[in-house]
Amino acid sequence: MVEEVQKSQKIRRRTIFRHPLSAIGGALIISGGFLFLILLLIDLGSGTENPYRSLVTFVIAPFIITTGLAFFLGALLLQVRKARKAGEQIRFRLSIDPTIPQNWRNLWLFLGLSGALISIVAYVGTRAYEATDSTAFCGETCHIVMEPQNVTYHNSPHARVPCVECHIGSGASFWVKAKFDGIRQMYATAFDLFSRPIETPVHDLRPAQETCENCHWPQQFYGDKLSTRTYYRTDEANSPWTIKLLLRIGGGNPRTGRAEGIHWHMIGDNKVEYIATDRSRQEIPWVRFITIDDDTLVYSDPDFELTDLQIPETDSSEVEIRRFDCMDCHNRPSHRFQPPAVAINLALSTRRISSELPCIRQVGLDLLNAEYATNDEAHVAITRGLVDYYQEEYPDRAEALVDLIKQASRELTSIYDQNFFPEMNTDYRVRENNLSHFVNDGCFRCHDGEKTNQYGEVLSTDCKTCHLMVAQGPSEDPGELMADITGLDFQHPEDIDGAWAEMKCTECHDASSGY
Repeated sequence: MVEEVQKSQKIRRRTIFRHPLSAIGGALIISGGFLFLILLLIDLGSGTENPYRSLVTFVIAPFIITTGLAFFLGALLLQVRKARKAGEQIRFRLSIDPTIPQNWRNLWLFLGLSGALISIVAYVGTRAYEATDSTAFCGETCHIVMEPQNVTYHNSPHARVPCVECHIGSGASFWVKAKFDGIRQMYATAFDLFSRPIETPVHDLRPAQETCENCHWPQQFYGDKLSTRTYYRTDEANSPWTIKLLLRIGGGNPRTGRAEGIHWHMIGDNKVEYIATDRSRQEIPWVRFITIDDDTLVYSDPDFELTDLQIPETDSSEVEIRRFDCMDCHNRPSHRFQPPAVAINLALSTRRISSELPCIRQVGLDLLNAEYATNDEAHVAITRGLVDYYQEEYPDRAEALVDLIKQASRELTSIYDQNFFPEMNTDYRVRENNLSHFVNDGCFRCHDGEKTNQYGEVLSTDCKTCHLMVAQGPSEDPGELMADITGLDFQHPEDIDGAWAEMKCTECHDASSGY
């Protein structure tokens, strides 16, 4: 009994706040907890969901608290080691002994740091909330490797739609998936392990019904749309050719109750499914159509057996029977990399490039399609290339054309900056756009004239299902065009003896020559 009393008398009691690290740790714990509480209330009361914004609440604030706890435990460990070296037996407590000046000093340090840190983290945290709500966060702050997507996004019709609305959307499951994917992306960016170009996430996107259709109402996709397009040929005069297309947007017609036109594919109870044999969904050998009466038609390429559930002979883990939706045609709604031919056509029609420059369309195509290591190198080569071309090919006119050459040079370099990203190996050549059938197969992925069903019927290739040619001709003035609202037979700008009716446009046209 006496020994126990003597032993207890040898055990000294000491406050843990004797060490300055305890004050620092305590201040971090208090400020981190305050930040978490405030931001949690903001997050719960917010009318919109943003998984990146939640990063501040559920990662940064807990990190501050954890850091404070580490400082606090570190102070305890240091004091225990010091006591053991001195042969002392000490029991630490959380209370403060007011008779010890050192404790008062650390108390004031704790209070001062707590006040300062609460102010700092509250300001930084709320500012971080604002930052993660912005598209700059996705395109610039944390994802600098996404420059091609960021630039094209700002030139798209969806430039006012936050990135997360399409790429993540609402709901807990995709929120969690986005978190884990974000960790992977941060690691890849930090250690330069990302691919060049960044792979298009066609397999990771949510179904269009959960994203696109929050704004775009499928039942209202009906009617026709008149589109005027002016193209320029690669001859010396940059000769124009204008067409007017009546696009049969179609869908669910409220007047007739029929599903028709282009949007017929994904409107109503009809179901269109397909199998693609490549990751970018450009090779489609098998299509299945299930009617509202549960009749099934299977269309496939000649080397496939025509059965209802035919699966291509590939690794089963790679096979996906996908239901057709918006993204199968509108696969680049916000990140359009224009082929140079398309951009030059637009520049010529708006006079940002003058058609008075001989062969400017062909020269522009060649300069834009050349390989460059950086944008700066491209700027120099394009500017120098234009000057050299006209001095060599048109020496008697080069001086008179100098102002037009400078103007064309500025426009071509602008086109390059908006659509070519050499450091990321990204441009229109690796970013197919399925909303056409001129330079990418697009519609022809299915409607190629080769797929037949179990009854020997060919999957329709009738152009008039989707559009009518109502005017066409070699002029920029629509009033000078041959026109008929009931539809014209297509006339190719070049005399190719009707070959256009027997083959796909992409068998002659490609993304480099364009249209």
